[in-house]
Amino acid sequence: MIVTDFTSKYTVDNDEKILLRKINDLINKSRREYAAVYSHFLDPVQQSLISGISEFYGYISFDGGYVDAERRICRASADEYCQDSGSPVVLMKAVVHNAELSHRDVLGSLMGLGIKREMIGDILPDKNTPRFFCYADAADYIEFNLSKIGRYNAEVSRCTMLELPEQKFELKTINVSSMRLDSVTAESFDISRSKAAEFIKKGAVAVNWLISPDISREIKSGDKISLRGKGKIEVADITGKSRKGRLFVEIKRKV
Repeated sequence: MIVTDFTSKYTVDNDEKILLRKINDLINKSRREYAAVYSHFLDPVQQSLISGISEFYGYISFDGGYVDAERRICRASADEYCQDSGSPVVLMKAVVHNAELSHRDVLGSLMGLGIKREMIGDILPDKNTPRFFCYADAADYIEFNLSKIGRYNAEVSRCTMLELPEQKFELKTINVSSMRLDSVTAESFDISRSKAAEFIKKGAVAVNWLISPDISREIKSGDKISLRGKGKIEVADITGKSRKGRLFVEIKRKV
């Protein structure tokens, strides 16, 4: 069995300790039942914390229903041969006529049914047919009880991943002197380097959903940077270097 007193090595926050113990319990349950078990949906910060725990290496993976999912469940498995009944992530769609719904509209209506946030994954607004992911245990309840979103009548049903709306991204190449956080942030969000450093020191910049106050932190391909009030970008690739030694970096932003 995995020890249960390791949490203080990683955090002093009581809520985070409780989360880590829950994941530890899932792994131990998988050992006892020799079957894969799943958490409820986790936000990116929770996932980042869990991913950094050495005691969990080799036992966990994440699933949000699609590649770029932000809210995902944690799958715990004692080993690769454990029985697995399949991911409990379900994709739903809501058809509403003559209205364009926002993320807030959909989430508010789900919360109005008494659904806990941990039962809901990503919400993908798509004009009058938003999609959202939910935990399988909540799917039937949502399907039969969610008849209005906002003030509009809605027809809610399960759907397949083939009906997932296309995720559109804008690609842009920036030119940076180095892969330091302040340099990449400045060029990505069209602000001065001194202003980027100020935002970073104030805690307004997160890397992979965790606040990063270190202006000299080295950024690599795959890292996601968010600036409060300005949005989020992903560093897609470092594509080359100029004659003067500056780096060409391709960034990706959802549109």
